[in-house]
Amino acid sequence: MLREKLQKGKTMKAIHSFILAFVLALCPASLLADTSSITPNAEQSQDTETLTAPQMSPESGVATPADGMMSFHGSSPTAYTYVQDENAISLSAQHTDAEKKEAQEAEPVEGKDVNEEAEEEGPSIADPLAPFNRVMFHVNDKLYFWVLKPVAQAYSHIIPEDFRIVFSNAYDNLKSPARMLNNLLQLKLKAAGNELIRFIFNSIAGIGGLGDVAKDALGIKKQEADFGQTLGRYGIGHGFYIVLPLFGPSSLRDTVGLAGDRLMYPLTYISDVDLSLEASAVIFAHEKVNDTSFKIGDYESFKDAAVDPYVAMRDAFVQHRKKKIENID
Repeated sequence: MLREKLQKGKTMKAIHSFILAFVLALCPASLLADTSSITPNAEQSQDTETLTAPQMSPESGVATPADGMMSFHGSSPTAYTYVQDENAISLSAQHTDAEKKEAQEAEPVEGKDVNEEAEEEGPSIADPLAPFNRVMFHVNDKLYFWVLKPVAQAYSHIIPEDFRIVFSNAYDNLKSPARMLNNLLQLKLKAAGNELIRFIFNSIAGIGGLGDVAKDALGIKKQEADFGQTLGRYGIGHGFYIVLPLFGPSSLRDTVGLAGDRLMYPLTYISDVDLSLEASAVIFAHEKVNDTSFKIGDYESFKDAAVDPYVAMRDAFVQHRKKKIENID
């Protein structure tokens, strides 16, 4: 009986020793198992924090995680900074794209403005004779400074202004028939009638047109019109630009018009009958000098203000003739 109990006790002791050895053998494995289970979770947590983009709170403007809590730790601030930088880059890229879009939308408008400004600069004229015209412009320029201006200055010092106005009235009265006929051709009947009255009244009461009494007594002003303007009113274009000796800037149309006006000028017929060629040249020269004596300094100011006087003179001529044809005072 005692022997059986001792044998049973040894068996139980052996079982306990085996269980204890088994438990001690499992403990390190369990610890290692716990440690390895924590590492993947931490890495997963860090990965989650890195991929989570902060959002701006609409009330405070403070950056918060997607779930509304400040839950990043360790390397998460770096991840937050990286995400914030990406947002900043994205916003900057969007801003740049917006600026480019605005610039592209503005380009057609600017181009349109440039085109409108170019149209507002006025009509142009063909200038196939530019080399010849520049030479003639230079010749007329020298004639003005070397001959016409000095003579006109001396003339203005010798002849009082009142006498020069008398001469100007006389020459202007002789051009009244041309203005009357051109107004009639342009179907401006009232203007043609006023010119007829001016011519008769000034020729009689003004003693051959020496005084513009029609303007002072009747209030009838000069009605400007020339044959080149008449041709333009009927739709005939300039043709091309040409600079005439002594007469200055003109066009093919206005050169023809100038010839037509001379045919309507009474002195043209008087010269052919009673005056020699020299006398006609003297009358023409006196008219030119007398007219220039009232305008000394105008050409100089125009030339000084122009970058290219030739081009400026051509453009001014075209603008002036356009206004004349459109009856813009």
